[in-house]
Amino acid sequence: MGEASVDATCAFCETRATQKCGGCKSVYYCSREHQKKHWKLHSKVCKAFKLTKDKTLGRHYVATRKIDVGEIVIKDENPLIAGPMHSTVPVCLNCYVVLTAKTAVPCEKCGWPLCLECKSHGPECEFTMKNKGTKVSITDFGLPHPTYRCICAVRALCLKNEHPEMYRKLLQLEDHCDLATRDMDYAFEKPLELARFIKRFFKVEDIRDEEIARIAGILQVNGHEVPITEPPYMAVYDLSSYLEHNCRANCSKTFTSTGGVIVRAVLPIQKGDHISICYTDPLWGLTSRRHHLLQTKFFECSCERCKDPTEFGMMYNAILCTKGECGGSMLPPTFIYQGNQPPDFVCDKCKNTSPWDQVEQMIEKIGQELAAMKKDNVDACKKFINRYRKLLHENHFYLTDVKVALAQIIGQQSTGLPTVNDDLLGEKIILCQKLNDILKTLVPAENRIRGLILFEMHAALAEFGRRQGKEELRGILMESRKFLAEAYELLRYEPEILPEGQVAIHAKNNLQQIDVLIKALCQNAVTPM
Repeated sequence: MGEASVDATCAFCETRATQKCGGCKSVYYCSREHQKKHWKLHSKVCKAFKLTKDKTLGRHYVATRKIDVGEIVIKDENPLIAGPMHSTVPVCLNCYVVLTAKTAVPCEKCGWPLCLECKSHGPECEFTMKNKGTKVSITDFGLPHPTYRCICAVRALCLKNEHPEMYRKLLQLEDHCDLATRDMDYAFEKPLELARFIKRFFKVEDIRDEEIARIAGILQVNGHEVPITEPPYMAVYDLSSYLEHNCRANCSKTFTSTGGVIVRAVLPIQKGDHISICYTDPLWGLTSRRHHLLQTKFFECSCERCKDPTEFGMMYNAILCTKGECGGSMLPPTFIYQGNQPPDFVCDKCKNTSPWDQVEQMIEKIGQELAAMKKDNVDACKKFINRYRKLLHENHFYLTDVKVALAQIIGQQSTGLPTVNDDLLGEKIILCQKLNDILKTLVPAENRIRGLILFEMHAALAEFGRRQGKEELRGILMESRKFLAEAYELLRYEPEILPEGQVAIHAKNNLQQIDVLIKALCQNAVTPM
C-alpha cells in the first residue's frame, strides 16, 4: 500500500485511512489487515484500467491512472482454453511434446496419442468416446496433421457444460466470422469449414455449424502462442484478450511456467492512454506486419509506427538510392495507401524515384536468400550484410535480422569469447550498441530480445576490459555492469524453462561476480597514506 495524499476513509471500516491500494490507487485502508479482509470484494474491481469501446478499435483498455514502468497491468493465472497450434505435427495432448511412431501411445479410451509419460489428456477424450463411436487413429508423424486442428474448438465446446462461466467469457470475445468468411487471402482454415469438419469427424448433429464457427473465429482472433513448450501451444485468456494491438506497444507479455500470462508496462502510461501489446512480430517489415495482421486478426494496422514510413527515424524499411551516387535513402510517402496503385519510393536527397513493385521484387529476392542462409554461421551472416549494405539502409529489417543473429553467435564457439580476435570482438560490441538503440526506439516491449542483446553487450565489454590494463579494466567493467543490470531487469520475469529465463539466472550470478571484482579493483587502486 502507498501513503494517502488526501483525507480518506477505510473501505472496510470507514475510519480515517492513511494508506491506499497499490493496485488501483483509488481505495484507501487504515491497515494491511483491513486491506486483506476487503480484498475478496475489492479484487473484482482493482484495476488500473477500464474497458471501453469505439467503432474503429472495438473493445480496448484505457488507463484510469498513471501506470509506471514495470508495473503489472494484467495477470491471467490460467487461460480460458488451451491446446495445440492449428497446424501442428502430432503432439501429446497433455504436455505437447512432439510424437513419433516410437514414442506415441494411443489413449486407451479414445485413441488420441500421448507420450510415454502422460496417461490422460483433455476433454476431447470424453467428447471422442461419446460422439465418434470409434477410436482416433494417428499413424502419420513428422508433418502437420490435419486432424489436430479440431482440438482447441472441441475443448472450447466442452466448456459449455463443464465450466459454463468460462464458456460465457469465451463467447464474449470477438470472432470476426463475418470477415473471415470473405473471399480473401485467409491464413487459416475458414471457421465454417472447420465447423463442418468437426461435425463430420465426430458425427455430431446437436451442435449448430454457426456455434462451432464462432468458437473457431474466437480462437483465431484471440489466441496467444505460448512458448513454454516445444513446440509452443495456443491459449486464449480472459482479461488479456481485450488488449489492443500496437506495433510499438507500451506493455510486454510474459508467460509463467504454468501457462499464465503477465502483462507489464514498459513505457510510462498516463491516465487516458490506451494499453497495448503487439499481436505480430514487431521486428518484421511494415508491409509484412500489416499483411499478417490482416490475414490473422482481420484489421489493417494504422498505429503511429505504421503511419510513419521512417518508423520514428529508424528507416527500417528504407533502401539506398538506386542512383547510387547521392547517398540518400528511399521510402514511399506512406505505406498505408488507398486504391490499387501503391506510391513510388522517393530518395530523401535527390528525389529520385523507384516504382513500388520494382522495390518489392528486390526485397522479395533478398528475403528468399535470407530464408536459405545459415544464421548460426558468422561468415554467412557477415557475407549477407556486406553484400546488401550497398542496397539496403543499414537499419533495414533484413539487415537488422541478420545483425541480431550475428551479435549473439560471435563468441558462441566451444572456446567462447576469449578466443575471438580483437577486431571481431569490437564488431560485436558495436553491433550490440546499435541494435539496442534500434530496439529501444522501435520495440521497447520486446524485453526478451533486448535483454539477450544487452547480455551479449555485457559479456563482450567484460572480455574487452580483460584485455586492457588494470587502470582501464575498472571503468570498462562498470560499463559492462550497467548493461548486465539492465539485461537482468528485462529478463528476470521470464520462466526458467525458457532460454531467456536461463540467461536471467546467469545475469544475476554475473552481477554478484562482477561486483566482487569491481570492489577488489577499487580497493587495489587506493593509494596508502
